[in-house]
Amino acid sequence: MTIRINLLATRELRALRRKRRTIIAGAAALCLAAVTLAAGNVLQLRRQAALEAELAEQRTLVAGLRRETGAVKAVEERIQRQRQRNQAVESRLQRGGRYPRILRGLSSAAPERLWLTRYADSRDTAILEGRATDDESIARFLRDLAAVFEVRQLVEAGKVQGDQDLRRFVIHAGKGAPGAPPDSVPSGRPRG
Repeated sequence: MTIRINLLATRELRALRRKRRTIIAGAAALCLAAVTLAAGNVLQLRRQAALEAELAEQRTLVAGLRRETGAVKAVEERIQRQRQRNQAVESRLQRGGRYPRILRGLSSAAPERLWLTRYADSRDTAILEGRATDDESIARFLRDLAAVFEVRQLVEAGKVQGDQDLRRFVIHAGKGAPGAPPDSVPSGRPRG
């Protein structure tokens, strides 16, 4: 009697077991990789949500700073405009303080036969226009203006049209360079 043992089935069973183990190991590796990727994605999503929340917070902070900066710029512009107004007022006050002294000086320098028809002032130069009955009054007035203005210059002099007895004149006067001698009265008669 012979006993026959079928070895093929055992080999096939072993091969099937190895295949199953390989498939199970591969499936386990795939599951582990999928879990690892899912965990990485979840961590990235959480980090992205945290960064987006921080970005939104920073944007609101920046918007608040822009509003404050705009308010600061508006205040700075108002301050600058006010400073310009203050400078204008100060310059007017400084010039205004000068006028009474100048007017008193002009009044005391003007001889009886001379009168001013126009006084214009721009920064450092004054323009005096007037009439006189003779050239000597104009020359005396120009000389006596030294008490009021450092620099005096007779720019124009001549007869008044239609009136042979009156002389007209234009004098430019103002502050000169420190130590500059005032202009002297022109010799002879003024132009005319």
